[in-house]
Amino acid sequence: MNSDYVASCGGCHVAYVPQLLPRPSWEQILSRLDDHFGSAVVLSDQEKNTVSGYLLTNAADVTPMKLGRRIVHSLSGTVPARITDIPYILHKHRGLSAEVLARKSVNSLANCVACHPGAASARFDDDQVAIPAP
Repeated sequence: MNSDYVASCGGCHVAYVPQLLPRPSWEQILSRLDDHFGSAVVLSDQEKNTVSGYLLTNAADVTPMKLGRRIVHSLSGTVPARITDIPYILHKHRGLSAEVLARKSVNSLANCVACHPGAASARFDDDQVAIPAP
């Protein structure tokens, strides 16, 4: 994962791998940094260019990864603002109970790294999932 991206975005939330959203979603997110899910994000022009370049070059609709193709196919042309709004992601997690998502160690479907140890490297293999105990 790009260290500049992690430094710019990973301080406040999980630095999601770019393969989880298509370019239009990343462009939408980057165009609204003054209201980034309720908070203002301030990046220098250089930081914004670096982050933007990394996200757009590796987005779901341009990556050779199977994950990206599956995500894009599930979107049917929509432009989600949140990873947790992606039909493919919701489908893959449909069996998770509210109890699991409420665990402090998980907290939300957006906390990929809680159950996917390879999330920072875009590795979401089913056989690598480790749901934390209560």
